[in-house]
Amino acid sequence: MAGISKYFRKEGDVQDAAAAFWKWFEENEYRFRELEKNDSEQALSFLEELIQQMQPFNPWLKALAGPYNNEKFELIITADGDVALFCKVEELVQAAPEIEHWVFTAHKPALGFEGISIDLYGLEFSAATTSFYPIVQENYPDEVSIVLTHNEYNADMDDHYQAGGMIYLENGLGEVNTATKIDHYETGPMPDPSEGIETIPIGKLADYLNWREKEFIEKYESVPSEKPDTFHILEAEDRDGKLIVVTVNMECRYWDMKPAYSWLLQVNINYAGDEMGFPGEAQLQELQAIEEEMVNLLPADRTVFAGNKTYDNCRNIYFYVSEYKTPSTLLNRYVEGKETEMEILFFIRRDKYWKTMEQYFNLPTED
Repeated sequence: MAGISKYFRKEGDVQDAAAAFWKWFEENEYRFRELEKNDSEQALSFLEELIQQMQPFNPWLKALAGPYNNEKFELIITADGDVALFCKVEELVQAAPEIEHWVFTAHKPALGFEGISIDLYGLEFSAATTSFYPIVQENYPDEVSIVLTHNEYNADMDDHYQAGGMIYLENGLGEVNTATKIDHYETGPMPDPSEGIETIPIGKLADYLNWREKEFIEKYESVPSEKPDTFHILEAEDRDGKLIVVTVNMECRYWDMKPAYSWLLQVNINYAGDEMGFPGEAQLQELQAIEEEMVNLLPADRTVFAGNKTYDNCRNIYFYVSEYKTPSTLLNRYVEGKETEMEILFFIRRDKYWKTMEQYFNLPTED
């Protein structure tokens, strides 16, 4: 799953924006509490206004609200699975004041699969209609891939089943677990008996994922201190004559400890450039300065700089990190405080076998 940070702002302004949002909420929360239970249109209108009020803090966060119990209501702040923004969700919730009648929750919580049902497009996703089975790939044994089966799956309605399956998983497992413990999932039919595949009750999915995560962590808990550091610079042109320059840490290609740094942190910096999309000298120097600042910012013992690509008005920078929380916090703060004409975006997702880098590792190099 991916998250994006696309803005810059002084850190003090971010704190002021959080305080301003909660002040607005404190002054307006009664409007939601006084709505009739079936007044979904007004509830949606309130949430749309609330999300607009959050945008000065972060333009990508969303929110859900509803009854918590007979006495309280709950406001859930969510990044919709964007791992790079989980820290911003937690930062905003931590800044919340005590407000009577309200509970504030960071991320969509795990509801479990027993007793919940998701109805979407006329399809029911519940413990009675779904199960799962893992997909094991011999070349990628540490990847966690599952098929969520539905006993009425119809390929003609595949988009609907994929959407319903995603929502069902996120409700059952919770937003963070869904985004961080599964490398790939899809919704499909029950397997044919001839395939010899046994499905597992959906209620056991959380235990299965916890076991796989524990197994993975134990396997790579000793993060190596010495990391590959041999870079090659490659140049090429596309069909239109646009220059492509790639710097790649080629020594990583056959490094067997890549899964110890299983999170891809990709930074995209968009610049104006010349008519062929390549940066001018001043822009090239600024791009290099930003890259060096990021290299120095990220914890050296938990980061591998894998390389970069400069092409078509964009510099892509590739880092692999051993955990996502610290890098996402540091990069969000950096981008918020960085004043530049360039547009800086970044996302974080699980890439245990560095598949993103294979396109560069396989490029021909000169001896």
